[in-house]
Amino acid sequence: MRDEDFQPVAVKRVIKDMIRNFTRQDKQFYIDCSKTFYSSSAVDHQVDESNFATTFDLLMKGDPGVLGYILECDGERAGYFLASFVYSNEVGGTVMLMEELFILPEYRGHGLATSLFDYVKANFSDKVRRFRLEVTKSNVRAARLYERMGFKILNYSQMYIDN
Repeated sequence: MRDEDFQPVAVKRVIKDMIRNFTRQDKQFYIDCSKTFYSSSAVDHQVDESNFATTFDLLMKGDPGVLGYILECDGERAGYFLASFVYSNEVGGTVMLMEELFILPEYRGHGLATSLFDYVKANFSDKVRRFRLEVTKSNVRAARLYERMGFKILNYSQMYIDN
């Protein structure tokens, strides 16, 4: 799903200043933040750091399966958000997988995550049937935030196998 496929809905005036598309100038910021994210308690496993550059390149090419935003606070980059899209028979439509939300520690608690989710819901509710995210058991603060925002727990484990 590309940004051209939807017209942004204004949730609050301040959100427009806080959420924007990635630009080429964001590459090192994004990679540095990704390294921090993937070495934190928000993630249970290691990833190949070359994936960060690959993801960034897909964002710059406008790949319809990936979406990303830079979050700003007072004109400074404060974090990033990544999502992907998949069809789900379970919900009978497209699911937005809210893949990553990272906010620099000094900007946490400023309402950026809430503003981001308000923005995403306002702009994608008519395009997706479900918003889905993952949270580790150790990331209690994030889990509480997501539950306050209306997310429900799915009681099953994820399994994977890499090619």
